[in-house]
Amino acid sequence: MVLIDTSVWIALFRKEKNDIGQKMWTLVAENQASICGQIWVEYIGGFRKEAERQKHEKALKAFPFIEETRAAFEKAAALLARYPFLGPGDAIIAATAITSKTPLFTLDKDFSRLGDEGLLLF
Repeated sequence: MVLIDTSVWIALFRKEKNDIGQKMWTLVAENQASICGQIWVEYIGGFRKEAERQKHEKALKAFPFIEETRAAFEKAAALLARYPFLGPGDAIIAATAITSKTPLFTLDKDFSRLGDEGLLLF
């Protein structure tokens, strides 16, 4: 399983020209792409029009969902205290990946500083 960060979903939505689409669809074909609550909120919450939001909600419901645990939120608080540049949302995403031992597929360079915390990047 690989946790797909909001930055990847946004790049796919914008149809940005790069190799992430190929990597993503390989993960999808192998049923390895997953999401979590914070990613759901960040991505789906960005669509202001109800019809467009519902369309993307329907698509995202097809992906396995990694539940955030109390341990993930405790880890997120510790990460945020040590790395305030993350912000609460990214701290929750990183902590979810760390506590579930799931690699994170992201385009956000801030996550690269969390290898010593146990974050695996895809």
